Amino acid sequence: MKRKWMLFAYPVMDIKAAEAMLNRRAGEGWRLEKLWLNLLARFVPAEKPVRYSLDWYDPAREDGPDYLRLLADAGWYQASQTGYWNIYEAPAGTPPIQTDGDLEYRRFRKKSLRRMMLGWGVCGICFLLLALLSLLPGRPAWQYWLDFLTGYNTAVLAFACLPLLLAGGLLWTGRLLLRLVQWRRAAAADLPFPTPGAKSALAARLLMALGYLLIPLFLLALLLDVSSGAYSRAWMVGIVIGALLYGLLKQDPAYRRARRGNWIMAGGAAVLLVVSLLPLSPLTARFQVSPPLAGQQLLPTAEFAFREDSATFLAAHTEWTEWWSPDGANYTLELDSQGWVLPWDWLADGVQNALTEQTMDPLPGYDGVWADEDGYVIRRGNTILWVESGPPASQWLDQVLARLGP
Repeated sequence: MKRKWMLFAYPVMDIKAAEAMLNRRAGEGWRLEKLWLNLLARFVPAEKPVRYSLDWYDPAREDGPDYLRLLADAGWYQASQTGYWNIYEAPAGTPPIQTDGDLEYRRFRKKSLRRMMLGWGVCGICFLLLALLSLLPGRPAWQYWLDFLTGYNTAVLAFACLPLLLAGGLLWTGRLLLRLVQWRRAAAADLPFPTPGAKSALAARLLMALGYLLIPLFLLALLLDVSSGAYSRAWMVGIVIGALLYGLLKQDPAYRRARRGNWIMAGGAAVLLVVSLLPLSPLTARFQVSPPLAGQQLLPTAEFAFREDSATFLAAHTEWTEWWSPDGANYTLELDSQGWVLPWDWLADGVQNALTEQTMDPLPGYDGVWADEDGYVIRRGNTILWVESGPPASQWLDQVLARLGP
């Protein structure tokens, strides 16, 4: 059977543009067969002329049977769903579902403003939590931030995409506010709601599609984090149990959509749980930055060492302690160190300045080494070591510099 595909990544405020596109295709003799991930629409030749109408719904619940029966009596049947619309189909010439412009505007305002406030609220909470890191005792705030950069691929990807996400969010919000003004004026004047122009609607769809393309990247980053043990298995098990309980407690047909979303979430958590149990470290390590002095010690004659590494596809961190007893001595020297491999010069400059700005001075005879009575900071390129020294520097410094390279 002949089929036609169309990009269907309409943002929430372009409901009229989506409805107009469907009705243009219907006027050309096509009928909507399926929506794929709210991204692509597949059309097939229509046996009889049809028309389409889009209506809002509550994301947590299905429309009630009385409402669906009312629509069916008027000739409208559900053809598909998106994340925020029901798409209804009826024979050509059927009266529209909604004729009260003021009521439609108020529903649009309620649905769209709720979505906008939710999105910006989540962003605000994330930035607030990051700001609160500076108030935590024990370590400087920049060390907490570097923990995200070196410990979570998902956080790294979000940080790398942050300018794009913020720009997209501002454009999305501006388009929504513009549409609210246009709809309010149309409702007050009892006029049809305006439909976005073809070029404007296409630009919005392309931006939405670009956002969809980030989803596979975040899923890949999540798989890398799970396989490296960055996330606890306990929360994966908790998601599965929670979804099962929700499915048992919410048996009403009105919650069918919410149950389906929970099953998808539970299935994803189960997959992640299985991935966390597989020995994938040798494979995933190829996508991660190698920690500083990987597989090496600071003290070549250390009797015992403890080391903990974390890495992402952009940066790496290591923290270790080594113990060493000089020949003939009845005491043990301890060497504590942290190291980072950072992606950008400006970030390495910031870490270096944070470590050296108070008491450390350049060490005479060495390039890229700073020292005080408590320890040393070593920088080679964007690799930085912070060593709290017990043994004299003569026991380890030259060997470490040789391993780091020029």
